[in-house]
Amino acid sequence: MFDSFWKVVPIMTLGLGMSLSAQEVAAYKTAKTTKAQQMQSAIPCGIVEHDACLARGCECAMGGVLEVDFLWWRAENPGFTYGFDIKDPHSTAATSATTGTYQIGSLMQLESKWDPGFRIGMGWNTCFDRWDVFTDWTWYSVTSEETSTYGSTPVGEMGYHSLWPVSSNADAYQQVEAGWKMWYNAIDMELGRAFYITKALSLRTHAGLRGAWLNQKFQSQFEMPVAAIPNSKMTFHGENEFWGVGPRIGFSGNWHIDSSEWSILCKASGALLSGKTETRSATDYLVTVGGVATPQRDMRSNFTQIVPTVQFFLGIDWGTCFDCNKYYLGLNAGWEANLYWNQFSLLPAMKGYFNSPIPSMSNQAVMMDGLTFNAHLDF
Repeated sequence: MFDSFWKVVPIMTLGLGMSLSAQEVAAYKTAKTTKAQQMQSAIPCGIVEHDACLARGCECAMGGVLEVDFLWWRAENPGFTYGFDIKDPHSTAATSATTGTYQIGSLMQLESKWDPGFRIGMGWNTCFDRWDVFTDWTWYSVTSEETSTYGSTPVGEMGYHSLWPVSSNADAYQQVEAGWKMWYNAIDMELGRAFYITKALSLRTHAGLRGAWLNQKFQSQFEMPVAAIPNSKMTFHGENEFWGVGPRIGFSGNWHIDSSEWSILCKASGALLSGKTETRSATDYLVTVGGVATPQRDMRSNFTQIVPTVQFFLGIDWGTCFDCNKYYLGLNAGWEANLYWNQFSLLPAMKGYFNSPIPSMSNQAVMMDGLTFNAHLDF
């Protein structure tokens, strides 16, 4: 009898252990599921994406994308220093006109001006791991002009001097008109993907191509409105035209404010454009009022170069899904800046009066910055 009992004990022990193990496994799975449900209900959006938590668009809006931007920017090319205002009372010395002994005064540059522009884009949110493709076109044009008149008739060297004269002239002028006009076009094509990196921060990285055109025209006209004085008018014409294409990479990040539909939006990108630059620098003289202007200089250049460019945006973003998550509407506004290097390649021609060129005259960057208002629709 006892022999039979000892034979049964191992079997009973094994069965009891298996039963306890099964119960522990079931309890562990239940606890894990409950914890996951609690985490999911407590964090509607976060690191793990699901149908109700997309870093871009809505659950049922994985399709087309339309965007429209209104731009209110100012622009400047600091390379265009067109004149020199001499105010030193001692510069009336007879020798200073030829030796350039006295160069006390202030440089004359155009101020930044505000002008509107636009950007339109379209793309597609794919269902393949939520990758998206997007392309947009940016157009902007700016015109900056100003006129200055010297307080009195120039005496000796006191007055306005052109920084773009021919070598034989260093006369002072009483009035100057200067202008700068730029046309800017850029086309960006990119492949990107948006994802969460924390429960409050989503990121979209992208890579692609940029093609850009920047056409600029510069002009300054110095006048002495007294017919008896020779060299009464001198006009400078300058052109700098660039086009290029190259790779572009960047990111945009949304820092979501609590669980609201608002977020802080930051975008940044950079590109290296390989392209061609064409420049022209020409100066005309009108010896007497009513006479015929005589061309004195016309220099042209055509060369290839690599132009770096950066783009930055910081603002506030709002977005919501509607119509059973079929559509996503987003609005954002903020400050945007664009910088294109090597956009003033005109050769300085400051001989005769000035002893040496001003270092800031060449290879300066075009700067564009201001307010950008965006509306986008995913459908």
